[in-house]
Amino acid sequence: MSFMQGKTHVSIWQSADLGGELLSGCFHDFTYPVHTHETACFALLTAGAIRIRMRGSEFIARKGDLYAIEAEEPHAGWPVDNHGWQLRTLYVDTRHLRRLLAISGCAHAVDLLGPVIRDQALTGLFQQAHWLSQHAGERLVLDEHYLRFASRLFERHVRGSGPNVSLTHEPRAIRVTREYLDAHLACNVHLEDIAQAAGLPVYRLFRTFEQYTGMTPHGYLRQARVRQAISLIKAGDKLSDIAASVGFSDQAHLTRHFRRIMGVTPGVYQKAMLN
Repeated sequence: MSFMQGKTHVSIWQSADLGGELLSGCFHDFTYPVHTHETACFALLTAGAIRIRMRGSEFIARKGDLYAIEAEEPHAGWPVDNHGWQLRTLYVDTRHLRRLLAISGCAHAVDLLGPVIRDQALTGLFQQAHWLSQHAGERLVLDEHYLRFASRLFERHVRGSGPNVSLTHEPRAIRVTREYLDAHLACNVHLEDIAQAAGLPVYRLFRTFEQYTGMTPHGYLRQARVRQAISLIKAGDKLSDIAASVGFSDQAHLTRHFRRIMGVTPGVYQKAMLN
């Protein structure tokens, strides 16, 4: 399903064959706020350049670069110049890739090298599999390219495996804050209420949460609302009902924040997911 606004054009779809969601887009005058993904994100720049901020530093990904961002890694992006950028993106749980390759330890995340990967063979396999998925290419060819991509990725660009970030290993205040916000998506929450639940002074809670997660409590709440909206869209709920149920003032409010994080409107995403 495609979406156009000005010079920005985005197509997004889900693929059972690849076990994830895919996006092909051309972005101009577009900025991603600090956000995370529930899965790993692999994005191949096919034109232009994008400046990305993550892990306390900034880098530029240019045509031919594949940037790999692990699940729950806070990052933001914006154009380097007025030419914008084009990319092909895959959102996939790395545990799915491990299962494809019959690698043991599927309950564990991986440590992706990068964030920028410059490997012509890897990016070639990625681009071919992505294109075949978008254009309904022969499934056997798609399967082979995808397996070769996953194999080379794990052989050359994964440091090793380690446990997922467990809630039991998070500072208690961070865990409680996440849980509180997730449970109060539709509420007009106050920072003081969150701090009281977490057992910290307001400012200390604010600073601790921002330093640990890379976003403010409000930034997390906004993203959590979009994530819940995604789940409800996939469940077939009406957009008019979703906005209020996840805490947005109206559908236009949902659309604005949804597009900032996902790159497409809820309507386009709904058609792509339910197609």
